[in-house]
Amino acid sequence: MHEKLSDASYIEISKKISSQQPSSTVTNSPGLKANSLSFFEVLGESVANIAPTATPAITIPVVFALAGNGTWISYIIATVACVLLAKQVNVFSRRYATSGSIYTYVTDGLGSRVGFMSGASILFAYITTAVAVLAGFAIYAHTLLAYINISLPYPVLIAIGTITAWLMAQKGVELSTKTMMTMEFLSVSIISILGIVLLFSHHFSINPNNVAFTNISFSHVASGLGLAFFSFVGFEGAASMGKEAKEPLKNIPRAIISSPLAVGIFFVIMSLIMMMGFSGTGHSLGESMSPLGFLATRNHVSFLGYCITIGAVISFWSSTVGVITAGSRIMMKMSSENYLPKKFSFVNEKKKTPTFAIGVSGAIIGFLGVGFALMTTIENTYEWFGTIAVWGFLIAYLLITISAPVFLYKSAELKIHNVILSLITAVLLMIPIVRSVYPQPEGPVKFFPYIFGAWLLIAFLFHEFKDLQLAKKAAVTDQ
Repeated sequence: MHEKLSDASYIEISKKISSQQPSSTVTNSPGLKANSLSFFEVLGESVANIAPTATPAITIPVVFALAGNGTWISYIIATVACVLLAKQVNVFSRRYATSGSIYTYVTDGLGSRVGFMSGASILFAYITTAVAVLAGFAIYAHTLLAYINISLPYPVLIAIGTITAWLMAQKGVELSTKTMMTMEFLSVSIISILGIVLLFSHHFSINPNNVAFTNISFSHVASGLGLAFFSFVGFEGAASMGKEAKEPLKNIPRAIISSPLAVGIFFVIMSLIMMMGFSGTGHSLGESMSPLGFLATRNHVSFLGYCITIGAVISFWSSTVGVITAGSRIMMKMSSENYLPKKFSFVNEKKKTPTFAIGVSGAIIGFLGVGFALMTTIENTYEWFGTIAVWGFLIAYLLITISAPVFLYKSAELKIHNVILSLITAVLLMIPIVRSVYPQPEGPVKFFPYIFGAWLLIAFLFHEFKDLQLAKKAAVTDQ
């Protein structure tokens, strides 16, 4: 299944998917540079997708606008859910490596049809996430340029971000992952320094009302949970590096489990510190477009604000590179299984990157980003695409949660604790899904579930059409 199949073989295997067992070795992704990425670089792919600098810079305020004093609780729940989810992903990543990531994993557990739906879901999520983080890139790049009295329109900044991210993704995965990981580490370090300064200036007095659950509404916590999940999405990106990672059965699972755990702790602490910092200032954290800059200036460390602005620009940009990289590998896998044209499998011989898949991803992302920046505000672009991206991730994550115990059952390895962990993970994932539709939100957000549902319907019809084509082709070949 993980090698490039003939049309007839593919149809036969698709019909007998329930009896498939994946290989315990690295799957075949022709052309990618095998055994080239260290653990640090594999971790860099997951961390870049998460973009931990971006969360305190722009996402925590949005979550606070929904969850209020319960923001830190939303992040605790999201952290626990993502760590449990990582364990479901690692059911597969510990046994074999693939460039197909969740798409391949769900196919192995639940069959070709559901697997394709998960692949379509995660691709939708990667593309919309890239548009959201490019909007964040434009917001902070605009602020950064304002320091030197330069002003560029947001659509132009998004175009610049898209082109440069595309160029970096084309350069090669080793360079991009090293660069992204290094920049994120520096940015998070600077934000952590600001956090320490805030703790000192407030005498380490975290607002006791937050910790004591005073003035906390758990319905609001549930409302903020969707965007809290958005802070973590893409952490499974390391799973798409199966062909390129060194010791993939060891390094990929370590990266997948450690990335949401480490950044989750960071998010919880920073949400508490930021709420403390804004308390009594007369300004609302939920309405601030540059919360870290405001806190740095108010606490007489403005230079940290400048540094954080630079870090946020790089973080948003790195996330774009990360999701383009991960998405292009899934497109390659779909191409090798005859669902996408063969061009998507083309790998540049020198750079060892899927040139065509990266180019198509970049073009779609750039078109959507620039188009929406022209039609609406940059803040709406970030919030709308960030919100709808969560749907793509949550559905794909829910499918992998169901797929893991089914896969273990087929392999005669299922234990009761696997079922329990899967159920807990599924319940936690269902909270933001249900909360996104009930009670029905106001504004354009209420249409997002229908837009995503339409995408899944199109994906389903496309899968059935391609399978019918392959079946006809196989029949002609047999004759």
